[in-house]
Amino acid sequence: MIDRQRVRIGRKFAQVSEGAKEIFLRDGFSGTSVDDIAAAARVSKATLYSYFADKRLMFEEAMQNERQRLEDAILFDIPADAAPTQAIPALTRQIAEWLVAPDSVRLYRVHVAEAARFPDVARNYHAALHKVLRDRLRERLDHWVARGELRIEDTTLAAEQLVRLAGAEIHDMATLDGGHAPDHDQIARIADSAAQLFLKAHGVSGRNEQSLGAAR
Repeated sequence: MIDRQRVRIGRKFAQVSEGAKEIFLRDGFSGTSVDDIAAAARVSKATLYSYFADKRLMFEEAMQNERQRLEDAILFDIPADAAPTQAIPALTRQIAEWLVAPDSVRLYRVHVAEAARFPDVARNYHAALHKVLRDRLRERLDHWVARGELRIEDTTLAAEQLVRLAGAEIHDMATLDGGHAPDHDQIARIADSAAQLFLKAHGVSGRNEQSLGAAR
């Protein structure tokens, strides 16, 4: 948690925070200099230090702002009354596309790189990911289970598994393969396979088979 007694809010605070975020996401904590942040924020180093006592506080503030932006995001755009056989393939594509988006990849990389140095920051980011992906997906699964359209004993675990399936291979490609993001066809192949596997495991026989056939 950020020590607010060591952070001063002022007229250029948002400008400084945005500049810090831009450089930290590009270069990480160790690779970032205060000079770089000052240049990105278009302020002097004296102005930076008037808001933050040190670079660690700048990093913590920048990551907290990004975490809040993540929690406020709407990742799933699916009609509330959609059947799982139509909704889950769309959900897995949306999850996969978000996981490999440049902003998502940069945020993930910097938290992994700095987890040992900033364990609380990494822990809070992990919790935010659960909130925006797993927990919101679990709400959808609970709805379909209540309607008798899916059979799932543990919807929290199932939601986590669906996220992992949707990001299989392509997430590693985006984060580890020299910045070469998977293309649309690769994303679609993985996401559609994830949806089919999930529906085979948790779908209600008969009803879902007919719906899947119609969807094709």
